[in-house]
Amino acid sequence: MRGGNIGFDRKNVNLKNTGNLCYNEDVMKKNTTSFFSIFLAVLIFFAHNASGDIKNNFVADEILVKFKAAEAPVAIKVASAGDFDEFLNYYHNLPAVQYAEPNYTYQASVLPSDTYFNNQWYLQKIKAVEAWSNIRESRDVVIAVLDSGVQINHPDLQGNIWRNKKEIANKIDDDKNGFIDDTSGWDFVNNVPDPAPKFKPGFTEDGILHGTIIAGIAAASGDNAAGIAGVTWKAKIMPLKILDDKGEGSASKVIKAIDYAIANGANIINLSFVGFNYSKGLDEAVKRAYDAGLIVVAAGGNEVGQGAGYNLDETPMYPACLDGSSGENRVIGVAATDTMDQKAVFSSFGKKCIDIAAPGVSVFSTVVYSPGQYIENQPFNKYYDGYWSGTSVAVPMVSGALALIESANPSFNRSRIIKALLDKTDNINRVNPNYFNQLGKGRLNVAASVSYVQNELNSKTEKLLVGPKNGMLSLVKITDQDGNKDKEFYAYGAGFKGGVNFSSGDINHDGRSEIITAAGLGGGPQIRIFSAEGKLLGQFFAFNKTFRGGVNIASADVNNDGSDEIIVVQASAGDSEVKIFNGQGGFLSSFYAYDNKFRGGLNLAAGDVDGDGEDEIITGLAAGKIPEVRIFKATGDLEGQFLAYPKTFLGGVKVSAANVRKSVGTKRADIVVAPEKNGGPHVKFFDNKGNLLSHFFAFNSNFRGGVSLAKADVDNDGWDEIITAAGPGGAPHVRVFKANGKIIGSFYAYEESFGGGVNVGSLKINK
Repeated sequence: MRGGNIGFDRKNVNLKNTGNLCYNEDVMKKNTTSFFSIFLAVLIFFAHNASGDIKNNFVADEILVKFKAAEAPVAIKVASAGDFDEFLNYYHNLPAVQYAEPNYTYQASVLPSDTYFNNQWYLQKIKAVEAWSNIRESRDVVIAVLDSGVQINHPDLQGNIWRNKKEIANKIDDDKNGFIDDTSGWDFVNNVPDPAPKFKPGFTEDGILHGTIIAGIAAASGDNAAGIAGVTWKAKIMPLKILDDKGEGSASKVIKAIDYAIANGANIINLSFVGFNYSKGLDEAVKRAYDAGLIVVAAGGNEVGQGAGYNLDETPMYPACLDGSSGENRVIGVAATDTMDQKAVFSSFGKKCIDIAAPGVSVFSTVVYSPGQYIENQPFNKYYDGYWSGTSVAVPMVSGALALIESANPSFNRSRIIKALLDKTDNINRVNPNYFNQLGKGRLNVAASVSYVQNELNSKTEKLLVGPKNGMLSLVKITDQDGNKDKEFYAYGAGFKGGVNFSSGDINHDGRSEIITAAGLGGGPQIRIFSAEGKLLGQFFAFNKTFRGGVNIASADVNNDGSDEIIVVQASAGDSEVKIFNGQGGFLSSFYAYDNKFRGGLNLAAGDVDGDGEDEIITGLAAGKIPEVRIFKATGDLEGQFLAYPKTFLGGVKVSAANVRKSVGTKRADIVVAPEKNGGPHVKFFDNKGNLLSHFFAFNSNFRGGVSLAKADVDNDGWDEIITAAGPGGAPHVRVFKANGKIIGSFYAYEESFGGGVNVGSLKINK
């Protein structure tokens, strides 16, 4: 820091102490731009192909068999992945078979039409081009660029600039967020709505260009026959100017911009600047972003002298080193590497603050075009320029990659997104022996991360759990969205007709979901755990064995130990104790949703409704009480409460938590509610503050039997669908809806004459 300002970490190529942010490789720019960049692209292409990175991929559960009597080969299913080689050899050796081979898969080769794409050697290095064969855009992800300003009318950026849809340019604060006319971000330096550089007296090239350079690396429009391609071709860039036109800014402005990003729906915060002084205020702002579920990415910093970069374990730099004191990884710190995957000579390093490395030399990007402005008699008359170096230009590569990862599998929460980013890097220790394990997990590999999260999505399918609410044997069915049955089993004895409640989750950390059941009204509080095949794995009593009010159940990893916990409440005629057990029935903790005078029942769900990466516990009062929903941390701390229906409605509230909303901002599950009985089948969606987001009717609006409620990603797109079932008195009708109320599945769970009501749930099954 200089004079209390946060300075850029850019330097000139001769490593003189200029106090600037990026290397501007002027020597390289002159007369060599095209040849140098094309040479690098060709060199990297051949190195990539020679390295063995291209693998023969094939369908895991199919082989291709050509029978001699047939004109063409046929695909034959393999029983399981473990039997693949056996099946292949079996068919290969059959006399009637001409050949048998894996059913190889192929991918489209995607090269964008952008005119300067060949200048962007780093896209090949980080495997962005390979990733684009799977996903190229992240339309719903907002990247807040806190920097020196972004030229929002730049032809390669204007289509990707975030728009505040709640605000119009009319000199009125339409959305009441404290910022007038902030339609496309905010300038916290000059306190005006336009977040572009201003060319104020004393401006520098660094200060004018830097924010636009960063925005282009992360998310310049791709394949538009002009300019460059961002790591993600489509995202929402939220420009927040916190550095002046000289490239300097104060902690107070950064704090305000972080809070703006949180409040206005950012997913990722890009911080391509550094300082040496610890600010408690900035630390607290980063914590607020972390607690709100955002991902913060920051530059590791550059050596400003002739050294080899700072060791951040000894000389911490900020905000990269603003991780939590309790082991949280609140900031993704980024080091810079060169074309050979070696640490860039200027880049900082260390085991504590650096999480990942990315290319940070010779980077070509968007720059500010303003031909009427000059510096040292040189006009700003280019839309694109280079080459730039510094840890600052490595950061937006990581931000763009995170946007693609998040879009590739919407079901992943923040911790899983970051794990996919870091665990799928390329190990570069071998070429960095002097910095062993000091460049984070390795060098960014976008393709590997994207492939991993997509494989996780595609490796499982989600089925429905269906069972009687009461009046029938405790038969649990596993079906698809159209009612086609996979399996069924009895959860309790043949004589029990009190119905069965259920949930599912990976409670033993084996990568497979188990089914957890609880007896309905009239049964003992016995919790049973079954495999997906219906095999009994374990059982325990959640409450006193004499209790007969029924038990409602949910499962979620509420203590972040990697396994789902079993959460239970008494469904009727009980107190308000919420109990948490491990997968073996071991008691972990409990709390009371209401005071010790409470007698009644609770409905139950769990999900991350505040976007902080941790699941909350949601309760809804059962029939006989006001329709109140409460939200708790697993510790029992009350996070919020609201009425789901008018206070006069006493039919009880069923609750669920579903990831259904493709809106911008941190990933929060909606709280979904439906009347337990006596009310119309009105399904409502709320946020964690109790704001109504949307609604629809699950059945005819005249139906008063109540609605059972669940969520499941039945079409495997990473977003949940809503499962509803008619309560007692109606036909045993199950329906599957998109969040907008569109029906995508419908069936009768039992004979149409059965009127005991249906409970529903979901189960993830490995393919």
